[in-house]
Amino acid sequence: MISGFVRELGAAERIYCREQTDHGNQTLVQVLIISNAHKINELTARQALVKLYQDYCPVLGYKICPSDDQTTLVYVSKDEQQAEQDLMSNFKYQQGTGWHEVFQDELNIPFDNDNLSRWIIINGNILIMSFHHGLVDAKNLFYISRQYLSLCSTLISVKPKNTLFLEPMEKYLFNKYSYEKISDLELKPRSSRPDPIISRTHVRHFYFSSQILDRLIEQSHSNKIRLNSILSVITATAYYLASDYNEEKTLKIHMMVNIRPHLKLDYEQPGMFVTVFDCFVNINQPSISSSWLNAIQQHNDLHRRINEKEYIMNCKNDTNLLNMINNNESFSCDDVHFAFSNLGLLSNTDDNQIEEHYFGVSLIEQRWTSAILVGVSTINGRLCFTIAYSKNKIEKAFIEKWIEKIYYLLEQI
Repeated sequence: MISGFVRELGAAERIYCREQTDHGNQTLVQVLIISNAHKINELTARQALVKLYQDYCPVLGYKICPSDDQTTLVYVSKDEQQAEQDLMSNFKYQQGTGWHEVFQDELNIPFDNDNLSRWIIINGNILIMSFHHGLVDAKNLFYISRQYLSLCSTLISVKPKNTLFLEPMEKYLFNKYSYEKISDLELKPRSSRPDPIISRTHVRHFYFSSQILDRLIEQSHSNKIRLNSILSVITATAYYLASDYNEEKTLKIHMMVNIRPHLKLDYEQPGMFVTVFDCFVNINQPSISSSWLNAIQQHNDLHRRINEKEYIMNCKNDTNLLNMINNNESFSCDDVHFAFSNLGLLSNTDDNQIEEHYFGVSLIEQRWTSAILVGVSTINGRLCFTIAYSKNKIEKAFIEKWIEKIYYLLEQI
């Protein structure tokens, strides 16, 4: 157990926290649907959550507060008793509740700086976890939840193999590399924007059969591309069809790409290191065959850009974005049709107790990527989609039509 931990927030994190205060919250929510054979009772769930904090994830006991000299913000570890009390107060065990509504509600409930996570178990087999997105990324959150489910299955006292001392990704993205340091960025006093836009995130989730995933993996291997490429292109093609375009159209996508294999990081962490690439998909006569051609082209183009270390320039672009935010300047991502994030093939628990997995990010004000985020994961032979979107900018009817087209294209694989 780590006690008395204090770390200054990096420049990016400090700006994130100011954004929370002025403009709303960036919340990451994950849903795990567990096999009915693994029902979790409330007492076990609460005991497992305390053990998860004590033995595996000290990050669950963090809070954010001003430094002693009031000049910056810092992460501070609460004392153990306070951390456990806060975890219990942010834990709910519910029966007979519709999890779909809970998922959506969680995306729209902001965090305060004292409590950075929420935990809900519904009907004994649905786990919904909400985290302040500055604390963990989506893949870290999956591994935390998988460890939690393992503890719910057995509370036998064993020495933990790996303590996950997680630190927010932004510290390493913005403050660790010699080519870009903004840790001394001046946080000038500023007033909140007049009448900030407080949008609300809606969410849709759905999954496909194991046969479709098997065929996708097989054909991706034969074409020597990643699943990420074909799924993003099929999603773009479905977007084109749902929009009733009748002529050639180029769609702009924010591709969130895992570049961890290409970086040497000075810390151990099971999550990803992600950067955003602008990608363009040109669609004229949409079909499965043209989608594969586009996917191959996109795959080759992305790998060329990664090998040329374009992600370093992306980091600098992100720094410019942070400076704009810090200066309270306006900016827009309205030219981005959607953002796409694929967590890849997620490893299940030993007995494959996780059946479905969905994740979404709140899109309040669309200040980071797009009015739409498509999240994809593959768990237990299922291909699971989540579409999180701003209800202020996107019509529900369009999302439903888009989903129909995704089904239409994937069923042709």
